[in-house]
Amino acid sequence: MDEEIEIPPFFLCPISLEIMKDPVIVSTGITYDRDSIEKWLFSGKKNSCPVTKQDITDADLTPNHTLRRLIQSWCTLNASYGVERIPTPRPPICKAEIEKLIKDSASSHQNQAKCLKRLRQIMSENATNKRCLEAAGVP
Repeated sequence: MDEEIEIPPFFLCPISLEIMKDPVIVSTGITYDRDSIEKWLFSGKKNSCPVTKQDITDADLTPNHTLRRLIQSWCTLNASYGVERIPTPRPPICKAEIEKLIKDSASSHQNQAKCLKRLRQIMSENATNKRCLEAAGVP
């Protein structure tokens, strides 16, 4: 980029200070990049909002689709300055899907191999899925 481009401040994650790729809202109403807030909550064993210092009572992260679309539009509009468009993230696996795969794996040897292969694939897709599987007790 030859010319400095000003990034709207609300596109930046309060933790990483980088443009959010997968913005999510926590129970306190603050939006973070999914990867940053998950590392904050799960790796650091912290359960407070980095901005408000309030306890995060519900670890469910709600995708902020509107902000993600705004960021993607801004990236597209600024492509001539070397800004790359942020791809739409794949949704992380849900606990119910993990439980179903584990339950299905117990029904037969053939299903077990198929389910284990699917679990391995899910784990390799992204760090969020890996953390979800580990939290569910999948080694």
